[in-house]
Order: sequence, then C-alpha cells, then structure tokens
Amino acid sequence: MTAKTGLQPQIPDVITQIAYPAYMVSRSWDIEWINAQAEELIFGYPIRKVAQIEDRHFFKLLFVTKALDLIGDFENFVRSHLSLVQGDIPSPAKNPLLVPLGTQAVDWLQRIWPEDGPPPPAIDYREEQVRFKKAPVERYHRVAASFREGVLVIWIPATMNLAPMLDLLTGRQNVISDLLMNKLPAMKSMAVLVADLQSSVKICADLPPEEYFELITEMWSRMEQPFREHGGAAGKHVGDGVVRYFLAGHDSAFAHIVNALLCADAIRRVMEEINASWKSRKHWLNNLVLNVGLHEGREWFGYLPTLPTPEFTALGDTVNITARLSGHSRDGAIWATKHFLSSLPAQILEHVAYGIRRPSESGELFIPRTYSRVLDLPDRDRVAKSADIANLSVTEVVRLDMKAIRDVVRSTAPAEQAE
Repeated sequence: MTAKTGLQPQIPDVITQIAYPAYMVSRSWDIEWINAQAEELIFGYPIRKVAQIEDRHFFKLLFVTKALDLIGDFENFVRSHLSLVQGDIPSPAKNPLLVPLGTQAVDWLQRIWPEDGPPPPAIDYREEQVRFKKAPVERYHRVAASFREGVLVIWIPATMNLAPMLDLLTGRQNVISDLLMNKLPAMKSMAVLVADLQSSVKICADLPPEEYFELITEMWSRMEQPFREHGGAAGKHVGDGVVRYFLAGHDSAFAHIVNALLCADAIRRVMEEINASWKSRKHWLNNLVLNVGLHEGREWFGYLPTLPTPEFTALGDTVNITARLSGHSRDGAIWATKHFLSSLPAQILEHVAYGIRRPSESGELFIPRTYSRVLDLPDRDRVAKSADIANLSVTEVVRLDMKAIRDVVRSTAPAEQAE
C-alpha cells in the first residue's frame, strides 16, 4: 500500500509527542501507553489513571467508557483493529475479561471477530471512515506498528502526508525505547525469582579479575535462554545476582508461577554445568551455585525512566521477601513461600518434590510436603539474619518433573492456546 501525499504533519522528536490519537497495547491487548488525544476523542476517560491492568483491556474499555458515544462508525473502528489481533488473545466468548460485559456485547464482538489469519506487517496502514465526534475530521489513516512488546496504533487525519510518520516508525528501536520509557505502571500479579551467587566475595578474591568477569559473563549469558524461554522480565539487583519478574496473564491464574518454578529449576541445571566446567578448569574446591528464592504477589509494576538504562521494577514487599528468602538459601537450594506453591493446582504440585530438612539422631531427616516458619528452621545463624521474614512459611523445592508439569499445563490450556 502506497502512502498518500497531503499536508505535511509535524513530526515529533519522540513518539510520545504525537499530536494525534495514539496508544500502545500489549500482546494481551492491555493499554500500556496512551496520549491525551486518544483519551479525549476515543474513550472520554482518563485511562492513564486506571491502576488495575485488567481494567485497561482495549476491547473491554470500548464498552465501559464513552467510546460508543464518541466514535461514529463504531463497528468500522473496532474492525480496523481486528487484523492486528491475530493469535494474541482468545475470542470474545472465551475471554474471561470480556465475558462479564454481557451477552449482547460479547455476541456483537464475536460476530465480527476474525478467523485466524496471517500476522500483520511490521507497519500496517489503511484509510478508514471514522468519525470522532469531538474532532472535525471524518477520515483517518490508521497506522499500526507491530513490535514484540505490542502494537502502537496512531490515527492521523487522511489529509496529512503519511511518509514522514512512516519514516519515524521505521526507527523501531527508538520508537519502542520511547514507549517503554513512558509505559504506564499498573497493579499486576507476578511471581518473583531472586538468585544470588553463593560466596561471590571469596570467588572474586580467588580469581584474576579477567577470569572473574569471564565467569560472571558466562553465567548470565547462559542464563538468558531459560529466562527468555519462561518469560522472565529483568529487574534491578545489587551484586552478583539477578531479579526476574514473571507476570500473570489473563488466560491463566497460575501460568506465571509455573514459569518461575520451571525457570528456577532450569537455571539450577545450567549452574551445574558451569560448576563442572570451572572445577575441571581451576581444580579448586569452590562450588558455583545460585541460591534462589521464589514468591508471588500483586504489586505496582513498571519502568523506571530516570535511570541511565530504563528497567522494570516492582514496588512492594514481594520482591523484598523474595530477596530475603534467596539470602536464606544455601548450597544452590531453591526456597519458595507457602503462598507461592499453594497457588499451583494439585495436578502440578504432585510433580514437585518439596519439604523441610530436620536434624535427627541418625542424621538429617527430610520431611516431604511440609512447610516451616523461618524462625522454626534449625539453622539459627541463618534465622538470625532473616528476622524480617521470621513468620513466613517456606519450604525447599528439591526436585521437579519438568516434562510432567509441561504436559499438565498443555492439557489444561484453553483449546485456542493448545492449538
């Protein structure tokens, strides 16, 4: 499709200065960025003040705000987005966020919902007959730029020349950086994984500087695959450790917890390989292990744009508790809170071996499928350093059957996802 010529638009230096209605939706179709023009002309509602991520779902907002009254040619407006949805979200009748809208709204959406088709091009633009009742324009270019992180939609008056805007959007990395810098924070359910390298100070002292940096680089480059495979978003952590956030989706109450659990097991196995390699290389007694903590909660989540490199952060106790639990762990153990594991369905939990180690006359006794308050654990030195989580109920995850868990997840997934 060739961009039509027209009046030259004023092209901003950054995407957030766009003077036309514009918004970014995630792959779950939650609005993650929106400008004032879109709020006023399309929704008639301050979307940026909506805290709960579930209440920012694009198709839900169309029916619970003033969009029906503000948008002439409402059906055409909705249809203009449907080619962008391919494979992202369930159909309306199977979408738990849309079903509460009622039969009339769901049936209406279901009627125009597309069959599966090819994904949209990286930049998709078309002219649409749409009337925003507070605007004098009746025809717009609907421009949509698709990224891994979501879709940016811009409504530009059809009298304007599209070419400069399309040139701006071809700088994809700059565009997504601008959007991420201004991404709206939201309350989200998340699982948190914190992992720390044990005895990092001693290992740093034992190695020449270039080898220590080589080790750390190898560790985190090897970890990147399981983090990416399980959808872990990177967070800030001080020292030789890592924080990863696993965000809940709309289609499952526990998938994010499963992802964090499987990721913890995967990075433990990666560290076993790295440990064996460096033992062979250095002939030393050091054990290279990551001590892992796992917890789940609901917190404010977003980007910090003021740092030299923008990064995800979560505000609340969930991360702090997870970090303290990681600090309590020893010898590469994975410790999880009772809340974390109890959030898993029984058919998954039966493939997870967990419990508490207790001293006995004959040596250490492992009591399976049990929890303990931190203050009741036998290692008093470690308990003393964990006073702020003393009453937290925790357990050690010693083993899990990854294949069996994946099979359960596939068997319980909605039919559309399983396909």
